[in-house]
Amino acid sequence: MKIRNFKTLAALTFALAFLSVGITNAQTPNAYGYSTGYGNVYGSFGLASTMQSMYNVARAQTQKTTARNAMIKKWGLAAVEKAEREAGSRSTGTSAPSNPQIVVPPPLVVRNHGVYRPDPSVDTGKALADNLGDTPQEKALIKQIYAATKAAYEKEAALKGWQNNIAAGLTFFTVTAMTVYHNADEPSDEAVNTYYGVMNVALDEIPEFATVANKDKQAFNNMLIGFSGMLLAIHTEAKQNSDDAALATSKKLAGMLIEMVLKTDPENLRIENGQIVMK
Repeated sequence: MKIRNFKTLAALTFALAFLSVGITNAQTPNAYGYSTGYGNVYGSFGLASTMQSMYNVARAQTQKTTARNAMIKKWGLAAVEKAEREAGSRSTGTSAPSNPQIVVPPPLVVRNHGVYRPDPSVDTGKALADNLGDTPQEKALIKQIYAATKAAYEKEAALKGWQNNIAAGLTFFTVTAMTVYHNADEPSDEAVNTYYGVMNVALDEIPEFATVANKDKQAFNNMLIGFSGMLLAIHTEAKQNSDDAALATSKKLAGMLIEMVLKTDPENLRIENGQIVMK
């Protein structure tokens, strides 16, 4: 999921001013990442403790995806997909490979651990505002940024069939945060789609996600959208004003959030050979 649908909101200079204060002081680690309003929001949701496992699983999955892409380049998509179907059949002992040179694992079981049923009582805009804003004006602006980002996110998620799935929120957050951190162009649609697939598989491979409550999944996904909106607000304003200091601030916040949410050094997220790579 890409960020091109986000439109700059009014008063982003104000948003930059008050958010920058918190970012400048956001240095102290705690159990969930940092002792700031961002850490308070993140720590309030039940999925925080599983993110290290998720990243490790996702990183391994990106390596498998890279290997699959190499096979497709060599043998063609049709041949690789045929080999995958045959691998699935072999798991039940019903067939042998038509091309023994194409070695693929059997298809993974789709569990949809990242999918949730939305609950209208979840109010992430208020949670973000209460933890990140100090004045009524700040709280109102945070809610405005969240609402605009959420609307753009939901529109694109619906187009892609990614609604109500943490894999989509993680994809949106990762693309936003790494783009802001590196002050780089967005990944291609192909790279984003591939990364979403990696996230889906990673969530399915972590048993703990099967028992997480729908409200916790929804709140966590909304939090990812909200964090992305904060990043976009600051970074967009900084680029429009050619403000190097503000760009540095947006990079610092992106790095902090990557470490807090994905439990990895932001330098580990890169675009290589047209794909999002997790080191």
